[in-house]
Amino acid sequence: MALVDKHGDAIEDRWHYPSPADSSTQGHPYFHMVEPFHIIPLQQLVAIGPRLQVFPPAGTLVPNDAPLAMLRPFLDRLDLIAVEFPKFRDGRGFTLARTLRERHVFKGDIRAIGHILPDQFRALILCGFSTVVTPDDHPPEQWSRTLRSLSSPDSSTPLLNRLIGRRALSREYVAESE
Repeated sequence: MALVDKHGDAIEDRWHYPSPADSSTQGHPYFHMVEPFHIIPLQQLVAIGPRLQVFPPAGTLVPNDAPLAMLRPFLDRLDLIAVEFPKFRDGRGFTLARTLRERHVFKGDIRAIGHILPDQFRALILCGFSTVVTPDDHPPEQWSRTLRSLSSPDSSTPLLNRLIGRRALSREYVAESE
């Protein structure tokens, strides 16, 4: 998997992502510490609570359905929030990112990870995501092509815009036939 920024450019990913085994580190003597450039699951972050010692930069992996109240106490100590998308058609991650940017003025990196499509790239950026971990079946070139097609009026547009256009055309057709 590659990482692209909001301009569609592939960039280096210096962050270490949690593995399934990372959730069993609660008995570890340094469980309350977050190493630089390490992402820990939100559940671990909450379990650590006030004992949390952060060695910046630090990040957390957040399910898209996580209550923002769980994340709010840690926002000032985080540099990255990676939002998981379990399905490409699940839009809760978009709402989470927008809320983090607009209501909580989170200035760090909000990263989309999981089942996302290049056609969603513009919406991800508009909602506040700054980076995207691209799925293996959608290489970085597809993401940059998506942005280029958005800036060219003659090019094909993302799926959502095509569907909106078809809906408008069908309404015009119905109006003309009446």
